Amino acid sequence: MILEDSYKTYVIEEIDNQLMTIEKNNDIQNYSILEKINDLSNDSFCVLNHLFVNDGMEEAFEKKFLERPKYLQDEPGFKALRFLRPNVAHRHYIILTLWEDRQAFYDWQNSTAYNKTHEKRGTREGVDHDIVNRDLSYNVRIELAGLETAIDVSNIF
Repeated sequence: MILEDSYKTYVIEEIDNQLMTIEKNNDIQNYSILEKINDLSNDSFCVLNHLFVNDGMEEAFEKKFLERPKYLQDEPGFKALRFLRPNVAHRHYIILTLWEDRQAFYDWQNSTAYNKTHEKRGTREGVDHDIVNRDLSYNVRIELAGLETAIDVSNIF
């Protein structure tokens, strides 16, 4: 499956059930898929959380993420998730989520389930204490090409 925005700024390809490539501005990075929930579709709102894991903390990060309580898949508008390990050292891990639309993602961020999932953020028990460097982490939000063509722009204004 290939995901892309209409300008092809991002081209994300799931090659098999084990590998993904992400191309941005002619830079191609390879990732191993550590977790897969549902199938990908290009008619989605895509969020790419790039998490910089401190050197030597990769195993602890993967364990914490994979053993987390899984509230996300029960959220309205949630479509899919990929947890990606970079195949090159010192690159960001990526948590890719797909949503029916932008509003579904914002609703998730304001939900009780989101608060439960992130309740340890900023504490000694949170992964952002010693494991993830929040200053070097960021997210990217993309409306994929299929979602853009599904929007009736005549009713937006």
